Amino acid sequence: MTQDDVRARVEAFVSDFHRGWERAGKPPNSLSFDQALVEAWAGELAVLVGAHFTTGASTGEEGVLSGRAAHDPSLETITAVKVEADRATVCSVVANGSVPTYYEYRLVRDDERWRICQLLRFLDPPGVPLVDPAVAEAMLNSASLDAELSELPSHLELDVPGLFAQGRQVAPFGEKVSLEVIQLGEVTCGSGVLTVRDFGYGGFALEPLARRLRAGTYRVEVSTVAGTNVALRVLISEAAAVSWHPADVTEGSNIIGVDAGNVAILDLATLVRCEAQQVEELFQEQSLRLLDAAGTVFSLAGDVNDAVMVTSGYGDGAYPCYWGVAENGTIASLVVDFLVLAEDRVRVIAVPWRLGKVTTPELTDHDLEVIADGGSFVVSRRGHTISKIRVLSPDGTALMDGDRLGLSVVGDQHSQRWEPTTTPPPDSVLEVTLHQGYRHT
Repeated sequence: MTQDDVRARVEAFVSDFHRGWERAGKPPNSLSFDQALVEAWAGELAVLVGAHFTTGASTGEEGVLSGRAAHDPSLETITAVKVEADRATVCSVVANGSVPTYYEYRLVRDDERWRICQLLRFLDPPGVPLVDPAVAEAMLNSASLDAELSELPSHLELDVPGLFAQGRQVAPFGEKVSLEVIQLGEVTCGSGVLTVRDFGYGGFALEPLARRLRAGTYRVEVSTVAGTNVALRVLISEAAAVSWHPADVTEGSNIIGVDAGNVAILDLATLVRCEAQQVEELFQEQSLRLLDAAGTVFSLAGDVNDAVMVTSGYGDGAYPCYWGVAENGTIASLVVDFLVLAEDRVRVIAVPWRLGKVTTPELTDHDLEVIADGGSFVVSRRGHTISKIRVLSPDGTALMDGDRLGLSVVGDQHSQRWEPTTTPPPDSVLEVTLHQGYRHT
């Protein structure tokens, strides 16, 4: 009867959850997130935790007011029940729409009653590898000890040592504050192949850094100011870096895209041996640790610390990654710059407003074009270097500000539609702002 008791606990929770959601958690519409609704839902969840969970546990839906119930007895199916002494695991799947959701309930026996101590949510089913083994092997083989290091673009003015100068007075938020360098610990890279990424991406767009390191254990530190991380550094050796190079992945870019407010550096060989659910669980666990810390080192496989994860500066964005090279030509450090102590360098180019391709030499590589579409104009360009577009009247009045228009991106093509109330007067100007890198402050 033990398995039946465990199953009954989970089924009772699912049923009670759905009833509570119907009473208080179900928003009448997408705009009905008023305080009374929030409080009512919090009350329902508190009752659920008291009835089905151990002290201090949570449902994972706290603060969430969704248009669909996370748990519904008509949609959630238990797929496995496993009991070992006073602990049990229940797996389920919610077939709600085209993308199923997978849950894992972890239970303990408490005073002869089974109670839920942890509830995990996954996007992938149990047992699925993060990366196909053949793809994983190709990734690892694509990194090499002698991969060429590209030169630093001339429009960058880096002061990486300044990003880690303990006690240095900086003013990213107006008032001067002290820079602090926090030692996070050590990470081991047994394969020498690293990946730098938003850990929340799981296996999506996974790539190794092109340059492989010698296997080793390396010290990790993060610089921070007023609670905001400035940069992350892995010290490969004690030698000082005398030059800097983009730390490109095998496909060529050194820019790390972030959508979940974190950057992680991980031993790729261990990561690709993990199951997808294992990585999702690790991401959830380490994200909670970052609520109270600037960074965390942890183990992907449970033996040695081979990963580090930190909050990424101001949050989501795109952050450059650099190799520091010592005087003898060896790799001395790996740095991710969160662009907190950075000042953009831009160039503003003004050309006559007219239909057709813009042929100004400085802009020809961007395929900048103005197209008439009825009473509207579509301004299109390629690449990411153009950071802003405006249309100015002859007296300098802004007729259009691209920051206030929608942006359509298809591959490398960027398009914005402008619907003016009147036709731009003769001699109007198309003002283009080119992003030309940055300098450290």
